[in-house]
Amino acid sequence: MSVSLPRAGRIAILGTSLVQQNHVGDATSLATSARGWMSWAEVLSHGRLVCPVHHDPSVVPGWEPSNREGVSRFFSGLNFGVSGQKAIEIERRLPRLLASDFDLIIVDAGTNDMMVETRQTIAQTRARIASALLEAGKTVILLPILARGVQKWPAGGAERAKAHWINRHGIDFAANHANCHVFDWNAAWVDTESDFGEPHPGYSNDGTHFSVLGGFAVGGLLARYLENIVPYAPARTLSRDDRFDPANNPLGNLASRLSARTVTERGKASHRLGGEMAHPGVGAWVEAICDVEVPAHEGVLGISLRLKDVADDGQEALALAPLYADDGSLSPFPGTSWRGALRTPPLKLKPGTKAPELYLDVILRADAMPIEIDIARIDVRPVPSPVRA
Repeated sequence: MSVSLPRAGRIAILGTSLVQQNHVGDATSLATSARGWMSWAEVLSHGRLVCPVHHDPSVVPGWEPSNREGVSRFFSGLNFGVSGQKAIEIERRLPRLLASDFDLIIVDAGTNDMMVETRQTIAQTRARIASALLEAGKTVILLPILARGVQKWPAGGAERAKAHWINRHGIDFAANHANCHVFDWNAAWVDTESDFGEPHPGYSNDGTHFSVLGGFAVGGLLARYLENIVPYAPARTLSRDDRFDPANNPLGNLASRLSARTVTERGKASHRLGGEMAHPGVGAWVEAICDVEVPAHEGVLGISLRLKDVADDGQEALALAPLYADDGSLSPFPGTSWRGALRTPPLKLKPGTKAPELYLDVILRADAMPIEIDIARIDVRPVPSPVRA
């Protein structure tokens, strides 16, 4: 049965590394990534939009990143991105994907086929993927082939012409299929002054993938785009008496302090938020969200919300984990002012008696001026288990 108003809190994303890299996990942590366009869409929508994921170290055949046998993505949920995959491999994953609960899905496919497949083959496979999702009653948002830098697609090479042809085919496909739309991420990504359609300077770290600046630009455009497709959610409000109580309010707020004003000095600092928290019990799933207002500042390298389980083998969940390069340097955050909501993925508490802790981590360039960040509506509460039975 088709859904006329997709839920803003159940947005799925499907595709390649351009999708997978919205989240990053390992054995001890899971984070939304500051390079992620969906991560920024969640933030800049003030938490209205959500692509839920949860920690999962299992290895699923056909879902291994870059086809490395036995390697896990370290998460499950509605991020269906797998790095290195061609469109036909994405198509093969649809049956497992369709067992999940979502209404709207954003689809990236074909970028890894550009050097090896014909434009007709790529377009046809993209159309089959979209058709299968539409037949399952999903609202589909097609992403065009994302433009690349000349270090990946040579200036004047055939790939650029193929991409334009495929993208035009996608527009025509959407125009002829109900509940199918196109979100043109190239509109925020491509430098229109570039003779070869390259991304804006600083938007990519390698000519293919997103830097933090690229993710911020595309995520902001996506948040505005989806305002016209998903229903408006009421503003997030907090009541001081909505406190956790194991008997009467087991989903209440664990935090004792709901707002703060943080000033960080130069360099790197972690600021404890939320005061002393209640412990909801071993095995409970907990997530945190807070509003932030960040002024224009040229020296920001990271602003993350971090929920930490202080048990002996406890894990961490982060919102907007900073992007490190291979040499250890950090991808800069936008220098413009921005406001939004930072929400961590849910965190399952391990055995122990100490309550979880919440931090705002701020990283500035060593020579940067101090920054003042407004923080409000701190909300840390138990959530239903995201693991499907």
